[in-house]
Formats: sequence, C-alpha cells, structure tokens
Amino acid sequence: MKNILNRFLAGAMLAILTATLTLNARAQDKAGCLAVIVNKTAKLDTVSTSDLQKYFKAEKTKMPDGTKIVIVMADVGRPERDAALKEIYTMSEADYNDYFVGQTFTGAVAAAPKALPSPAAIKAFVAQTPGAIAYVSGADADDSIKVLTIDGKAPGDAGYSLKK
Repeated sequence: MKNILNRFLAGAMLAILTATLTLNARAQDKAGCLAVIVNKTAKLDTVSTSDLQKYFKAEKTKMPDGTKIVIVMADVGRPERDAALKEIYTMSEADYNDYFVGQTFTGAVAAAPKALPSPAAIKAFVAQTPGAIAYVSGADADDSIKVLTIDGKAPGDAGYSLKK
C-alpha cells in the first residue's frame, strides 16, 4: 500500500512539475511576442494578418460592428514600436512617417496614430477607449484589455506571427 501511495505521489509531483514548466515556457514565449490589444467591449476577437495591417495603416477605419478605430502606437524608440513597424507595417520609421504625412495630406486620415510612452499608458488608453487598437509586449497584456488572436493564434502559441 505504501509503495502504491509513493508511486501516486511521484506521478502527481511529475504532473505538477510538467504543468509548471509548460506555463513558464508559454510565459517566456509571450514575452517575445507583440500582443495586439483592443478595448474589452470590442466585438473583435480574432483578425487576419491582412486585416491587422489594414487597421494599423488606417486602410480599414471601422471594426466589423461599425466602431471607429483609434490606432495607438508606442513612442519612438520603444522596442515594441520597432517590432510593430517591422511585423505589422513592414516599414522603417521614416517610411511610417512619410506614409502618415501622405495619408494626412490627402485627407485619408485626420492625423497620424496617437503615440504613448509606456505599456501602462497604452493599456489605460485602450481600456478607456472603445475602438482603440494597439500593441504591447505579450508579457504586459493583462485582463484590463482584450488580446486579439492573429490568424487564430494567441501570443505564445506556436506559429504566432508577431515576434519582438
């Protein structure tokens, strides 16, 4: 009986250790990703890479439910911004600036996206603004905002496309 109990406890401990290691690996994977975030009330849960680029480039200005999109960027020099320019916009900082100057000049947009200084400021703005769409490091995502899946994958999932 004692031998059976010892085997059970060893098996339970192994299961707990495996689960802990898996969760830690996923948390580390999330930290290496950009999480695209929206207001919790948004009727948007998943987006294709193509639509994501259209939202951030202001080519699509409304969410599927008709809510006007408010684009939020991290301030210049933040690693998340550099990753977003590379992974979402596929532009350099100079190309991004030229793009939005042109979009503003033609009247396609009223102004370039709002830039905020920190993940906390970005999350606070998104949490208070229906229609806001932004990005933060996967490690900074929390329950104050909604994290979108991209092409059906969440930050930290194998094959997730937005890496930092």
